[in-house]
Amino acid sequence: MKQPKVSIIVPVYKVEKYLVQCLDSIVGQTLKDIEIIIIDEGDKDACRYIIDHYEQADKRVIAIHEKNGGYGASVNKGFDIAKGEYIGIVESDDFIAPEMYEEMYNYAKKLDADVVKTPYYEYWDKNKDREEIIQPCFWVEWTKDVPENRIFSIKNYPIFVGIHPSLWSCLYKRDYILHNSIKFLEVKSGYLDHHFKTLAFLKTEKFAFLNKPYYFYRLSNPDASASAFNISSMAKRWNEVHKLLKKEFQSYLEIDKIREQYLREEFVCTFEYILRHKKEISLSKEDYQKLIENLSDISIDDIEKIPNVLTKTKEEFKEIKKHPEILKQFITDSEQYFFVKSKTKKFSNKLSLHLKRTEIHLLRRIKKGIFRFTFRLGGLHVVDFCLGKVK
Repeated sequence: MKQPKVSIIVPVYKVEKYLVQCLDSIVGQTLKDIEIIIIDEGDKDACRYIIDHYEQADKRVIAIHEKNGGYGASVNKGFDIAKGEYIGIVESDDFIAPEMYEEMYNYAKKLDADVVKTPYYEYWDKNKDREEIIQPCFWVEWTKDVPENRIFSIKNYPIFVGIHPSLWSCLYKRDYILHNSIKFLEVKSGYLDHHFKTLAFLKTEKFAFLNKPYYFYRLSNPDASASAFNISSMAKRWNEVHKLLKKEFQSYLEIDKIREQYLREEFVCTFEYILRHKKEISLSKEDYQKLIENLSDISIDDIEKIPNVLTKTKEEFKEIKKHPEILKQFITDSEQYFFVKSKTKKFSNKLSLHLKRTEIHLLRRIKKGIFRFTFRLGGLHVVDFCLGKVK
């Protein structure tokens, strides 16, 4: 049998409302020489019947119905099965443009790239309160200096370390993935994409950027796993990823630009998330200890180097770095203040972020773990930052 040009892996879990749109967009690709590997987690809904219909109707579809232990295990199963020259991932509540894989494949072949990265569209369904919304991802504005039509190492363009992982808007050479044993962590929930992204992006000198969005990333699915925040799971999974990143990429982190982007991602994905979403958080002693462990490797000097993080937040971090016991109080204080008191005279005054003095604009709904805020402090300081998707 002829090798497919692209294998497309579709992990499926509780998405019957969106699954037909997703699969229609894949079987309708202008690139016909593809295989479609659907990994169904076997939940008791209509997904099984929808998937079986597509498998019967299209010989390119391979359906696997079994409990695989979560998102990471499902995608890894797809990697094991895939026969394509390149591999893509489509999440089952999203959809893609018809020309996506034809154009990305041709681009990858032309450059002999191991990884091709593209921007994507953020998508909200129409509802009673609004029309359908489609807009380019915001980080594409940061890629103006990134070259196209050539391959490079992201050590020279470290912006790709700090952006939202968006692994589904990429194409990966299968031989590259297999040769480097690049896989997802097989844990029940997230930061899997951060781990995989770091492995896949930093291990190659043949990374390519195609500045055209094809992927429609749905942010209006109320059943997305990230809609239920669990600090215990977050702390445990980030601890696993953090250890692996330090082990695998210490040499890369010695490069200043890479280190800054890595630290920014870690800082935002832990400290900022915890502090800005304290009302959703129940912090156990174990959770608290894990967070302290994760933050302990970031020095105060490192924090000063991190771009795009509020000066006020950096000051808060410094105090917590010096007096880690105040983190728990910082999270559990009143709803109107982020308020901390230190035992030291120097920090005897309250450390606070008064909501009445801070104008906070929520630019992205809190769905699928995407958070984009603009903070204005006294009308002088404006900063955007984004948190990644939590599986």
